[in-house]
Amino acid sequence: MEYLKLGNSKREKYFKKHEKTQSSISVSINDRYPKFSFEFCFIGDRAIDRTEKKIKQAIIDKVIFLSKNTWQEIKGLPREQGFEKIPKKTFNKISNIPQQFSEVKDVDVFRLPSKLGRMIGYLSGDTFYVVWIDTKFDMYKH
Repeated sequence: MEYLKLGNSKREKYFKKHEKTQSSISVSINDRYPKFSFEFCFIGDRAIDRTEKKIKQAIIDKVIFLSKNTWQEIKGLPREQGFEKIPKKTFNKISNIPQQFSEVKDVDVFRLPSKLGRMIGYLSGDTFYVVWIDTKFDMYKH
């Protein structure tokens, strides 16, 4: 550990140089692995906690599958395994839109395994915010 042998002022210069080098390394969102937030999916009749146990298990399975892939890899998957963007205006039933996404024109949809439903929400950066769980397949026209 080279920096431990340095005096205080040299150590500070070492860290400043290191910080500068690290900040210049930019990682594209496509190179990152997804994060999932469930903070908005507990309101209304499409809340995650109102689903059956097998649906919750399917959601966990989907999140595990997706978490093993970068966003670039996920974007390359067929829509049945990956996701698709659907214009908000095509939704029949949409309520409880989080304020931070009220102006977003497209909604992101991940299909659950075994055609059990869909996780619907918004992608922001490398985080997918789950807002609705659609097990009735009636939120938008296919």
